[in-house]
Amino acid sequence: MRGFDLEDQLILSTFSPGFGGTSIPEWIKPWLDNGLGSITLFGSNTPTLESTHQLIQELRSYNQNLVIAIDEEGGDVTRLFVREGSRYPTPALLGKCDDEELTYSSYRSLGTLLRELGVNLSYAPVADVVAVHNNPIVGVRSFGTTADLVSRHVVQAVVGLQDSGVGACIKHFPGHGAVVEDSHHSLPRIRMSKAEYEAGHVSPFRNAIARGVSAVMVGHLVVDELDATKPASLSPKIQGEYLRGSLGFKGLIVTDALDMGALGGVPRIHESALQALLAGSNLLCFSGLGDQSQIVQASFVRIKDALKTGEITSDHLVGIASPVRDFNSKILVSAEEKREVDFDNLALGMHKSGSVSIKNPDINLIEIGTKPTIAAGDVSWGIHRELRAAGVKFEIHSSDSEGALKSDKQLVVAFRDAYRDSQLLATLQNLQKRKPDAIFIDMGWPTLEFNPKNLIRSYGSSAVVSRVVVSIMNSQLSIA
Repeated sequence: MRGFDLEDQLILSTFSPGFGGTSIPEWIKPWLDNGLGSITLFGSNTPTLESTHQLIQELRSYNQNLVIAIDEEGGDVTRLFVREGSRYPTPALLGKCDDEELTYSSYRSLGTLLRELGVNLSYAPVADVVAVHNNPIVGVRSFGTTADLVSRHVVQAVVGLQDSGVGACIKHFPGHGAVVEDSHHSLPRIRMSKAEYEAGHVSPFRNAIARGVSAVMVGHLVVDELDATKPASLSPKIQGEYLRGSLGFKGLIVTDALDMGALGGVPRIHESALQALLAGSNLLCFSGLGDQSQIVQASFVRIKDALKTGEITSDHLVGIASPVRDFNSKILVSAEEKREVDFDNLALGMHKSGSVSIKNPDINLIEIGTKPTIAAGDVSWGIHRELRAAGVKFEIHSSDSEGALKSDKQLVVAFRDAYRDSQLLATLQNLQKRKPDAIFIDMGWPTLEFNPKNLIRSYGSSAVVSRVVVSIMNSQLSIA
């Protein structure tokens, strides 16, 4: 296509937009033809593994060096298994098991699947340490609440993914686990000493960098002791002096989605894109929401104008764009044979109290949860499929069903993330009062305020986690 010069292609090579559906939209084809650096896939792009592979092949027909990226974190944040729930456990449950070999094997298996589909960069694992229990956005995406635990499992996840031939991207640098704000909506600020922050939050990133992680995603948060004036995603101090200089990172720096509320959202995305490049980011991520054609166009025009005015130089762009263009050539597959993963041991990481066995193969079931986070999206969850597969008969009820509350049948209540929803917590407390012998399954980040007599905390709600939960409940029941 005419009209794109070399500088235009340099700009495009730093972009990673998304789009809706399983067909490549017309607006993005000229960008693909002229050096677009990356595509980020979302749930609407990936209804089946077969269609995902086909779409990726079609995208690569425009550019064999295109970086295909995806938010496939393992567990509740999934793009490949939106309709049935992920076949992989959450980092939180893997952290509770604290079996480093299991974490490695899980991410090696996930990476193998991604590579076979044609994906070469996964925005995973999360390296944030949950230092504030009610953190609204990290939760089960983290391996845990201590820097040592998170560090050890982040390294195993990184090595597992990269041994499979997929680049790992740790996030959200320099550490998002000590905030109570959700950066999708507002800008968090960290106020603690540099020594405390480095020991409690930066160390997982430092250790993963030492093991050769391919990419680091910088978050939209202000860390006063590193740069009190700019969020990490727009900060030359944090990206250049600290991440590149102090920590010695030589890989790809990726921004979190630039249309998030922390940076002012879509109205400021063109300016955020320019500032991120000036800070040192190599790859600019867009969320895939809304009219991405306008978002990409506005960002492209702003950066092109900045080249004309000297706000950014061609030499700077060349240095920024080169790692994206060279990315695929640096990802190698380990010669180690593919191994099957035994997830039955996930039960060891779950908390169990009271009597949690199904006593009769005919029960009442309630599944209730709060609104999902933007990061996770609306992914299928719950234990109904796994109960059906195990041969347990059940009737699904709403949380206010008098039929379920007055019935003599055993009641099972699956819920998640009541810790961030006071109305849901009140509903659970009412159910406990009315049916004190019910089995409650906490399938999200644990709601510590709620401690019924019969309880399983599963630290996740993905399909494999649900299967293990049902096996625990079903262990003493013989179904003909």
